[in-house]
Amino acid sequence: MIREEYLDVENIKEKLQEIGWEDGKKYINFKEYQLIPDYYLPNFFEEKFKEINKTLLSYLTPKEVKEVIDFIKNELKNADEIKILDYLKYGIEVVVKKSEKRKFKLIDYKNIDKNTFFYLCEAEFKGNPKNSRPDITLFINGIPVVIIEAKATLKIDSHLEGISQIRRYEKFSPDLFRFVQFAISYGEEQLYTPTMPNWYKENIHLPAYYWRIRQKINGKKVVKDDIFYILNPSILLEIIRYFIFYRKDEYSKTKTLSKIIARYNQYFATKKAMKRIDEYLSGDSKNKGLIWHWQGSGKTYTMFFIANYFLDKYFSENPVIFFVVDRVDLERQSKEFYEAIQEKKFKTILKRIDSINKLYEVIKSIKMSELSNKVIVRGIYTTTIQKFQYERSKKEKDNNKEKDKDDEDLDLSKPIEEIIKKIEDKLKKEEKEGKIKGLKDLLIILAFIYLKHLKEKNPEEYKKHIENLKKLKDKDKKEEYLINLGNIKRKHILILIDEAHRTQYGILGGMRKITFPNAITFGFTGTPVFKNEKNTFTEFSYPEKGEFYLDVYFIGDSIKDKFTLPLTYQIVKEGDIKSEGIQITLDEEDIKEFIDEWIKRGEDINLFDRKKLPKYINKSKTILLNPKRIDKVAKYIVDRIEEDTENFKFKAMVVAVNRLGCVRFKKALDKYLKEKFGDEAEKWAEVVMTYHHNEEEKEIIEYMKKLKKERNSNDFNEINQIIREEFLNSENPKILIVTDMLLTGFDAPRLKVMYLDKPLYGHRLLQAIARTNRPYPDKEFGLIVDSVGLFKVLTETMALYNMLAEEEIREDFKNNLISSIDEIFQEFKLKLEMVKESLKNLKINDEDLSIDVNTLKTLTKNKDFNNNELKEKLDLIAFYAEDGKNARILKLIDDLKAVIKLYKALGSYPQKIFYIEDIELLSFIYAYLIKKLKPKKKSNRKFWEELISFIHNKMLVDDLTVIEEINLNPDDLDKILKENIGKREIKRAVANYYFILKNSILDKQHDPIYKEILERLERLRRDWIMKRIDDKIYLNAIKNLMELKNNYDKKIKGKSSIERIKESISTYIGENILKDQDIKLNLENTEKLITKMQNLNKLSKLQRKKFKKELSCALLEDLLKELKGKIKDEDAKKVAELSDNLVSEFILKEIWGENYENQ
Repeated sequence: MIREEYLDVENIKEKLQEIGWEDGKKYINFKEYQLIPDYYLPNFFEEKFKEINKTLLSYLTPKEVKEVIDFIKNELKNADEIKILDYLKYGIEVVVKKSEKRKFKLIDYKNIDKNTFFYLCEAEFKGNPKNSRPDITLFINGIPVVIIEAKATLKIDSHLEGISQIRRYEKFSPDLFRFVQFAISYGEEQLYTPTMPNWYKENIHLPAYYWRIRQKINGKKVVKDDIFYILNPSILLEIIRYFIFYRKDEYSKTKTLSKIIARYNQYFATKKAMKRIDEYLSGDSKNKGLIWHWQGSGKTYTMFFIANYFLDKYFSENPVIFFVVDRVDLERQSKEFYEAIQEKKFKTILKRIDSINKLYEVIKSIKMSELSNKVIVRGIYTTTIQKFQYERSKKEKDNNKEKDKDDEDLDLSKPIEEIIKKIEDKLKKEEKEGKIKGLKDLLIILAFIYLKHLKEKNPEEYKKHIENLKKLKDKDKKEEYLINLGNIKRKHILILIDEAHRTQYGILGGMRKITFPNAITFGFTGTPVFKNEKNTFTEFSYPEKGEFYLDVYFIGDSIKDKFTLPLTYQIVKEGDIKSEGIQITLDEEDIKEFIDEWIKRGEDINLFDRKKLPKYINKSKTILLNPKRIDKVAKYIVDRIEEDTENFKFKAMVVAVNRLGCVRFKKALDKYLKEKFGDEAEKWAEVVMTYHHNEEEKEIIEYMKKLKKERNSNDFNEINQIIREEFLNSENPKILIVTDMLLTGFDAPRLKVMYLDKPLYGHRLLQAIARTNRPYPDKEFGLIVDSVGLFKVLTETMALYNMLAEEEIREDFKNNLISSIDEIFQEFKLKLEMVKESLKNLKINDEDLSIDVNTLKTLTKNKDFNNNELKEKLDLIAFYAEDGKNARILKLIDDLKAVIKLYKALGSYPQKIFYIEDIELLSFIYAYLIKKLKPKKKSNRKFWEELISFIHNKMLVDDLTVIEEINLNPDDLDKILKENIGKREIKRAVANYYFILKNSILDKQHDPIYKEILERLERLRRDWIMKRIDDKIYLNAIKNLMELKNNYDKKIKGKSSIERIKESISTYIGENILKDQDIKLNLENTEKLITKMQNLNKLSKLQRKKFKKELSCALLEDLLKELKGKIKDEDAKKVAELSDNLVSEFILKEIWGENYENQ
């Protein structure tokens, strides 16, 4: 009887012959069902072994040859699967002639034609309880490396039967699978799977994959299955050598051995990366690339495949490889991950760079290797991008008591020869004490070492560099020249950057590039960013040349290949939760405005003080943080979680709007979980978030106390790690509550459900929801339950990313949205010089307010530098610019902002580091002026943190933090007026006291009294500028306004809002209508109407409009009634106009806030 898969077997044999395989019967005497007792074919192997190793064996006697072959055969008989794979890749080392070590090959990878590739059908291998008989076994040089199990292609799910059969073979004949590296199940679908001996007959779950190839047909991308692609002899050899590995995690409890084989997307990405490397090392200019693979598609293994391939191929060139991450925990994890891969050559040189000094040591050793062939620096390192610091942190610099001497040693105004004499002693001292300031100084030191080397080895070259340095008068240009001498010139350096959409765009990225300008760099991300200065495409690709990425593998591909699961998205609608009038979801306008603010202000909106947030963010967070709302959402989650998680077979994650939201969710979930499932359910939900030692939020403080007691630990980082591990490896917790932590880089296959209660946008939204897409037994999909209302945002984000994966859209993106980074740099340099020139020649009202940035750069390096003169000039510049009418100053401020933005937009452009000191001073000047002119900007913490990040001089930073921290005391003005102080001090007082008074009442100017003080203050400023009044008259008038303000403050201090309103209107009417008469107004009708409004929860715009009209009428009625007999008839009209104005400009703003009209 003919087996139903007979035709399929014949079809497989035919295709194998087409790609270069032969029938084994041509080479050996073999009949179907014949037993192969040794699992490989010893006689045929010996014949091929002698042929492949002919040259090495020719130096041996026949007896020695026999000893070698006996040794090899003994190894093949007894070696475990890890060793066998290593032997297949690299050969077996044998000691010959008693002391000489020789490596003998089992497979010739260089001369593929020297190998023999044949197949045998129905070969039988010893097994227990029965022998194994794969349909087809593929042999290379007599060693079985692949088996094919054929099933009827017309039968549904027959490929799954094939996989099950392969798993049985592993149990029955484990010795066979010391040799066989993977298997193919050829049925309804064609899958390949790694294989390994199952010595203990356990249920081992090894993955099975499709092999697909991408082709272009009629200009369109087509993906088709082609399992025979990997069986092509040359491809198969490459797969065995570079894409199959064993893995044993020494840090896990079980230390289980597993096996890795590349997926097709990993293979093709690696091949493209190697092609880029090979072409670059052969003279091409392209030395970077972006690997854009969706979350869960195996990027970490792809990084390893590329690194290992590069290491092996260019081993003789002493390659150096860096795995760069952006968190310390990831640095440790990545080293542990790569250590677990059983690749001896790779593991031997793998190290973690866990300190800045260690990075410096590595960089120095690489530089030394460029100067001497005796220095071998071959190595693989895991490190963080944060170690590529331009200079030490401010704290480190402040602690360095010998800072001035360090600067003196690097004083480039001294003769070069003199510096070279000192440099060796300095380097020894700094290495010992860890005082090198940063990479900039390290590279300068290495430049001097290089010059010393040239002086001995190449005097002419040395002389040329010395002459060039002497011609450079500008210190910055000298530093730039030296850095380019001291940096690493080697090309055989590979930098692999994980999560490349983060932290690679500023000074750190720039320092990485300037240190290794010729390195090969690949960025890996599932969600590239392309906004403002952060553009993953321009950073790692060549969009100006039409290349947006080296390889792309996005969501649709990943789901189709079953590497990740599809996501089901469920929106919670108003009414789904019994909310009893509490708003649950945000409306579309709220979300749109929230996201607009998010885009403008950066991703981490949690940095902002909640009381000072922009109105839309504030409004949204107020809704989402409402304890009653969180209580209702928590009950909704508990009511459905059992079904969502399939009776807790899977786990869940709750994403709260911020850390306070996490604590409130924890409390509410605990309550409802206990009610429904009993006391034990109190352990089911846990929080993982950042904790601050100076926490101010009372609810978080209380939770921290409780957590420390429960966990018996004061180390919150340790507590977070324990909870994380418990979630991954134990039954409890079943629910994780997070806000930022674990939304990226957290792989938890059992996590199925995400209850999303936080507005997210762009790549952060995609990364967050992808936490639920990891495959797990019986898990069909990931579920997102959205209680915010982000579905439209998600679909728009997905559409944008999918479009960028399409060639036509990329072309449009290139033509319309991509600017050359070189063009931006040239624009920056022109703008910088223009701004510096404008500052240098600044004169207003015949007053010299010039600021020479180049001179200041030198002066600020002196610890005795006094910047009072600079601040005096800036105070006056701000004073002259206050009314917004001085076009020259306003243009200067705009230009300052533009040049800082251009600098930021340069991302990690290497040459930007040579302008750090310029930007430091310009950032200080701009920040100082803005703090004077726009004090409300201070509430934007992100804005100031970003601006101050450009400023490294501690004194300048301190000046920004203490600016305007002066008490409003008229007595201080008395002293200035009475004492005989200099003209400059008087002028600074003129500007300073103006800003002190103005900024103290700026956010209260809706109050008519404060508004009047501001108007009088502005008239004073103009009179002084126009020289209508002198300094003393001006300062006396300021003093009077201060006293008026202080007296009014005392009147309203501690009063309720309605009492403040009555006091303010009484004071204003007394001074302006009754001409300085005291009056106490009752405003009875006005008070009743305001009290009534305050008791209402929420008013529509129509209700607000109606209330405003009623309030105007009530106030007018009260004023006319209480002023009857005290004002003239012609003043009654003024009172009517005044009442409308007081309602719209004062009362409603006092009740509803400044922006009530937009709410």
